[in-house]
Amino acid sequence: MSAQRSNPLVGFPSSIKVEAVAEGGRQTGGGAKRGGARVKPAASRPERAKSRRGTDAPAGPNGAPSTRGTRGTNDQKGLPRGPQALPRDEVAAHQRERLVDAMVQAVNERGVVATTISDLVARAGISRRTFYEHFENKEACLLATYDTVVETEVQRLLMLPVSGDGWREHLETIIRALFDAIAERPDAARLICVEMGASGEMGVQRWAAGAARLERFISASFERAPGPGTIPGPVARAFVGALRKIIYTRVREERSSRSLKAELARIVPELLDWIGCYYPSPPGIPHRPRARRVRYLEGGRAPGTLSPPAPWGVRGLPRGEHNLPRGFVVFNQRERIFDAIAKLTARNGYPALSLEDIAEKAAVSLQTFYTHFESKEEAFLATYEVGHTRAKAAVNRALAHQTDWIGGVRAGVTALLEFLASEPALAHLSCVDILIAYPHVAGRVEEANAAYTELLDMELGGGAPSQPSIGIVGEVIVGGVFELLHDYILTGRTRRLPELADHVTYIALTPFIGSEAAAEAVS
Repeated sequence: MSAQRSNPLVGFPSSIKVEAVAEGGRQTGGGAKRGGARVKPAASRPERAKSRRGTDAPAGPNGAPSTRGTRGTNDQKGLPRGPQALPRDEVAAHQRERLVDAMVQAVNERGVVATTISDLVARAGISRRTFYEHFENKEACLLATYDTVVETEVQRLLMLPVSGDGWREHLETIIRALFDAIAERPDAARLICVEMGASGEMGVQRWAAGAARLERFISASFERAPGPGTIPGPVARAFVGALRKIIYTRVREERSSRSLKAELARIVPELLDWIGCYYPSPPGIPHRPRARRVRYLEGGRAPGTLSPPAPWGVRGLPRGEHNLPRGFVVFNQRERIFDAIAKLTARNGYPALSLEDIAEKAAVSLQTFYTHFESKEEAFLATYEVGHTRAKAAVNRALAHQTDWIGGVRAGVTALLEFLASEPALAHLSCVDILIAYPHVAGRVEEANAAYTELLDMELGGGAPSQPSIGIVGEVIVGGVFELLHDYILTGRTRRLPELADHVTYIALTPFIGSEAAAEAVS
């Protein structure tokens, strides 16, 4: 009997056969067989020249590729020709399989942005024409690769035996199988967990869909536990974020497969202990967030100014001679540029962001823009840093009125959620767009998010009542909370972020004071 639930977080084929032929299959071309795989003999010089042209395009006059007579040819290296040629559907499947493997290898070595179609066709041993018979562009190939490797792992996990053990044993089996798959193919893990953000909005949507499926799977695992206990939906989603954070951090470090496997195996007991401290959730924690009336200030034209723009106001500063201090002029111009970048990116997406649009929205000239920033990238990253700094300032202002640690955590969480809700464009940039626009700065995003663990280390009222024995507690809490924020912002619920305050506070407090005391604190 096999499990009937799927885990779509990541998926990695154990191996993607490129040259293999079926055991006992007929052998052509003089190649030797080893264990069912044909080893091709060294190609002659004319054959090598033909392979550079692309084997699906026979040479025409002057050696140029010809489009005549290509329909129905078997262009795959390692596939039999002539009387032993495979059916066209098998040839097409083999082509796609090799393109998937080529995408995994290229992205692992070069990253999504630097990978080109030329890289893919060279690695797969096909022509550009054949590539376009399968995919419209590089992005379509990347998304198909993601879907393929994820589905491979889903099917692998579906074959795991279902025992009569409880939720902990069942979840441990799934997590260990998942971590083993990651260690087995760290190159595919990097594509799925690190590089997919660079594929744009569709890649982020793939992440979100996978997280939602895994959330349902985790919730179903707790149904195996005896008694009436449950896990609220936001807490189960936080578990997904914790898994992602663990995987992402360690895959980015580019460990060897052996080292990665050992590190992930070491984490499993601590991860299960952390998950276990939330089960069963006390009655005071609702299964879903409750709508709440929140009183927060509206953000202004510049992130964090908290001063709504007047409908009759003129953008920019007075032209010509004026008595405004130079420092104020510079500050005001930069604020308007930050605001323009945040709003334009949230509305149209980062790929559509142009310097001309930024200058028009900010009411500055391009010359003025370049007096502040050397490039669009520098201005975008500066906008992110300003937003992060002001979010932390909002948290610190809330902490100034607290006298005990539990109240401080609750106040800090509420202040952060209300700040992001008051600045929806900035929230989208900080939690979604930054990962799409510049995946190479994802490490900085990780550092910025980790800074909020300072909430758990503050000394208010003598600090936390007790310290958990779980060494990864800060890491998994940050990963879980970010996942909740990302989900709300991506699905257009940024204004409703404050309704997560009870669940986020419960997630932060429970490892330190226990679920019952945490539930009492948030109620």
